[in-house]
Amino acid sequence: MHGNAAWRRIPASALMLAFVTLLSPHLSAQAIDVKLTTVRSSTASLPFSSPALGVKGTIRPMPGDRFELVVIALGDKTIVAEVRQFVLVSAGGVSYAPVAIGGGPDLIFPLDCVPLGLEVGQILPSDAVLSVKRVSTTSVTIDARAGVTIALVYQLPEGATVRSFKLPDGRELDLDR
Repeated sequence: MHGNAAWRRIPASALMLAFVTLLSPHLSAQAIDVKLTTVRSSTASLPFSSPALGVKGTIRPMPGDRFELVVIALGDKTIVAEVRQFVLVSAGGVSYAPVAIGGGPDLIFPLDCVPLGLEVGQILPSDAVLSVKRVSTTSVTIDARAGVTIALVYQLPEGATVRSFKLPDGRELDLDR
């Protein structure tokens, strides 16, 4: 094989996953300027709509579970990170990954409806941009520009008490409940 010929045989999705995996520790190390704006529990279904995906409907918590909606506002920095790095931590130390995301409580969509390799973007009322991309069957990345509001939806048992919200940079924000 000559020079870069071997790289031409590797699927683009595999290269993207390798790039994101290599870059993730560096992105996670960045201090993220965020403000926690909303934390809300709901046992009711939540409506969603994504014109970019051509889907709309409702998501419902499983019986005995509830949704926890966490909304954060980014400061003056852009963040690119794995969505699963935004973790909700219970008082018992159990970590929960988001099941839905969006640019605000009324702009959410389920993560499982994002097809492999597709990037879904939202231009928010503030003209800031939030985009989400599925890079593998288990990995979804978020690219949020400065000033973006990010709404994350978590599913957890109805009786669970939330303790903190963990950011990709490792910091935990206490949730006064």
